Amino acid sequence: MVLVLLTVRLYDLQIVRGAYFRELAEQNRVLRLPVVAERGVILDRNRHVLVRNLPGFAVSVIPVDVPTAREADLAERLGRLVGRDPGPVRTAIQGQRLRNPFEPVRVSLKPIARETALLIAERNETYPGVRIDPEALREYVHGSLYAPIVGYIGPITEEELAARRETGYLPDDDIGRTGVERVYERYLRGTYGAREIERDAAQREIKTLALVPPRAGGNVVLTLDDRLQKLLAAELERGVAADQFSQAVGIAMDPQNGEILAMVSTPSYDNNLFVRGITVPELQGLLGDDRHPLVNKAIGEIYPPGSTFKLVTGVAALSEGVATRNTVVNVDRNFIEVGPYKFFDWRAHGPLDFIGGFANSSDIYFYTLAGGNLVTGRRGVGPEAIGRYGRMLGFGAPTGIDLPGEAAGIMPDPVWKEEVFDEPWTIGNTYQEAIGQGYVAVTPLQLLNAYAAIANGGTLYRPHVLREVLDDRGTARVTTQPEVIRKLDVTPENLQLLREASRRVVTIGHAAMPNAHLPIAGKTGTAEFGPSQGKDSAGRNLLGFHNWFVSFVPKADDTAPTARIAMVIFTFNSSKNLCELCLNPAIGISQRVYEAYLGAGTATP
Repeated sequence: MVLVLLTVRLYDLQIVRGAYFRELAEQNRVLRLPVVAERGVILDRNRHVLVRNLPGFAVSVIPVDVPTAREADLAERLGRLVGRDPGPVRTAIQGQRLRNPFEPVRVSLKPIARETALLIAERNETYPGVRIDPEALREYVHGSLYAPIVGYIGPITEEELAARRETGYLPDDDIGRTGVERVYERYLRGTYGAREIERDAAQREIKTLALVPPRAGGNVVLTLDDRLQKLLAAELERGVAADQFSQAVGIAMDPQNGEILAMVSTPSYDNNLFVRGITVPELQGLLGDDRHPLVNKAIGEIYPPGSTFKLVTGVAALSEGVATRNTVVNVDRNFIEVGPYKFFDWRAHGPLDFIGGFANSSDIYFYTLAGGNLVTGRRGVGPEAIGRYGRMLGFGAPTGIDLPGEAAGIMPDPVWKEEVFDEPWTIGNTYQEAIGQGYVAVTPLQLLNAYAAIANGGTLYRPHVLREVLDDRGTARVTTQPEVIRKLDVTPENLQLLREASRRVVTIGHAAMPNAHLPIAGKTGTAEFGPSQGKDSAGRNLLGFHNWFVSFVPKADDTAPTARIAMVIFTFNSSKNLCELCLNPAIGISQRVYEAYLGAGTATP
């Protein structure tokens, strides 16, 4: 009877259910494993490497090969080598022991150096069950110089994995967290390959049966020029070191297409810290710094633009017929009165026409263009028009640059004030708005983009940092084309007048540039903002004022819209008094950077 039962059972296993068990055996014998694809590198416009991959190694543990009695000791040793506490390392091993002890579990959060990998590989008796696999280590070549732009990568979160699993992401993947790394993740990330392996009865790998090679990510070429980036950064760092200012921003762009040629935000941070594993004290130091080093101040923070905003008041007044080239305001004293209030200018200029008012940066001239004069009855253009033309020039909304974290700024008008403060607009609000104070707040990039539109003849482009994406053969598979936000509703004659007035700012010496070799045009600005006493996180004095110089360089010393480069320099806590004649470090920085980058007598980048 027993023999009959065994025969029936054998028949069932081999004949009736044989195919099923053969399939199970095949599945247990053959395993398909992913092969990691190398992330694309990041280059400047001249193919200078900004971000690259260095050889590194991942550390994994196969629990079945680790005696339980040695588990705690192994976790302690590995923890020291991979920069982790032993507790999480042991928890990872124990968890994998319960799930599948024959499969490795990764215990290194970041790639380890070759020397460490060799140390582990050569001491099998000390590190039982430990496996070393090659893995790329992301390196940001210039650290803090480009950190606000390129950003960094970090481990994928559970939520991100759930959303991206179908596109091939795995639990151990890194993903772009900020900057270019985040925005262009789709290009930088490669396509995983696959390795089909055969295993023995103990689930250990015997041999590779098939290999589908991975495809590396695309190489991202930025519009940035490394030489110009370094020139800008060196000038700003020199100014901080000399205690001329405590923070700064420098941006350069091509006004003819919106390409960002350089973008420096200081103080910055070293993005390599996040790739190699930032410590708690390091992170707390960055988060607690009141200078906000983790923020790209070129796009992510807003400031009063001061007299640079007179461009907007001028555009509104000229376009609405309130002013012409020959509109004269007699600034016979350094203040005007509205009831009990006085609104000051930095000096009594005498009679000024439009170019003289702009070039000398007369506050009273622009008070009058904006709000009129209650004593003489002269009409001003009004805050509604200033707000409308300000928005046309790009203020009050993000520029749409291909970087995360861009602020919108504030372009106020009477409706805005009523909605935000539930208060009516006053003539004092109009006067303050006219000179870039009061509620007006801009990002440095917004300000630069507005002046670039004047410099190029009236086209507001969307700024961008991506130039092209290259495949592994160096062929461009993606190329960025200039994107027009809008054409300015400003006549060519008025645009020419504004370019002429901007050049006059320099030639009359208001923005003094001794022995200048280039036809630089631009506008100065001094803005009152924040406390004027105490010290910041770096121990530098809080002076309560900022300086601006926004500029462009035409090909020749004329009013043609030929500029191929425009630049804004913003210095934080750099004026000791509220006056237009105080030393504005942004002017000298601009001259030195232009002349070093372009050379004497040429404006071609």
